[in-house]
Amino acid sequence: MTSLPSSANHIRPARPDDLDAIEALEASFPEDDRVSRANLRRQLASPSVTCLVSEGQSIEGAAVLLFRRGAETARLYSISVSPNAFGKGIGRALIDACKRTARERGCQRIRLEVRASNQRAISLYERSGFCVIGMKPAYYDDGEDALQMEHSLCHGSPDFHE
Repeated sequence: MTSLPSSANHIRPARPDDLDAIEALEASFPEDDRVSRANLRRQLASPSVTCLVSEGQSIEGAAVLLFRRGAETARLYSISVSPNAFGKGIGRALIDACKRTARERGCQRIRLEVRASNQRAISLYERSGFCVIGMKPAYYDDGEDALQMEHSLCHGSPDFHE
């Protein structure tokens, strides 16, 4: 469990009874980018997925981290923070918890895709030690490009941040 400096929230693994709250957080994404309820339910039950939530009086953020057996790269599939909780450090705390989780599972790096127009998220990822490693043209259903970003989890790497 990770404590957040500016609030009473803490990070914990998501439980099946968190499904409604996580689905509500998905509403902050464009409709085509939202994870369906059925997929969220599968993710919560999958041993190859770690879902984390930031909880205070309610769940204010969630992150989904995907793993493949034998792979050294984890994928940050989704991170969402309630608009009412922006600026509390929840996104950064979730990313830090994802880094620890990936390292504990033997990963050397985390990768993600983000809409090229999502400056708020890109800035958060860069402050968290992610670097742009490529672009995926027309990645999203509406044709928008995605930036592919990566963070090294190896101590001694120039982009290692904790």
